[in-house]
Amino acid sequence: MLKALLSSLRIKQWIKNFFVFIPLIFVKEFTDIGKVELTMMVFGIFCAVASGIYLLNDIFDRKRDALHPTKKHRAIASGKLPVSIAAITSFILLGGGISAAFVLNPAVGGILLGYALLQISYSLLLKHLVIIDLLVISVGFVLRVFAGGLVIAVAISNWLLLVTFLLALLLATGKRIRETKTAGSASRKVLENYTVSFLDSVTKIILPCVLLAYLFYTFQANQSPYFIFTTPIVVYGLLRYLMLIDGENAAESPTELLLTDKPLLASVILWGISVIVILSLA
Repeated sequence: MLKALLSSLRIKQWIKNFFVFIPLIFVKEFTDIGKVELTMMVFGIFCAVASGIYLLNDIFDRKRDALHPTKKHRAIASGKLPVSIAAITSFILLGGGISAAFVLNPAVGGILLGYALLQISYSLLLKHLVIIDLLVISVGFVLRVFAGGLVIAVAISNWLLLVTFLLALLLATGKRIRETKTAGSASRKVLENYTVSFLDSVTKIILPCVLLAYLFYTFQANQSPYFIFTTPIVVYGLLRYLMLIDGENAAESPTELLLTDKPLLASVILWGISVIVILSLA
């Protein structure tokens, strides 16, 4: 049962919470040990809250997940993890995570509470509303960045927030494309309202917006004049992602794509190293 519980926490998905480190890096506070520790605490809290929400989501979706070609193997959908154990664990993670956030910083606590309520609303209702579901996912990433900025008391560039929102929107749209091509509406009710052609059109709109917002940020945010040279890496990563979601055997989750596709993972790592080096020399 422990193995089933651990799998339901979706530890791989914690990679999304690294967005809380964005303010620390881009405001060049990564040499301040105290602020690094604060950001790591927020990262841990987000991981706890996110896992609590994943458990709730799997409880709500267990019947529909049982019809999905891969989600049917999830611990709750397959019956390996009792609903009662999942619910108790979810309550502990959500309650403990949000309480810890308020103790650490009341403003961050407010962000975590808002994030949790938004995600629970998503699990219960918003994920069934066409287009709204994509926007909610994107807002969740922006809240992570906000929390990362609040805990170290730094202002965040509006352009950086816009890049975060648009990038998350692109990733969420790509996920819907993969879901539409695989299990279709059997796994997610909202897919009844999506077509691959519509979602492809959305990605064609969002991709240049992401690049333009990133370019404007590099010009506006008083970065090193060499920061612009990270753009080719960003372009490669985005195009690689679009190529993967257009394939036949790609995973549905952007996280799975990142962790299993070496060129995509290498581009993200290279971008991160380049940003830190360039900002350190500025």
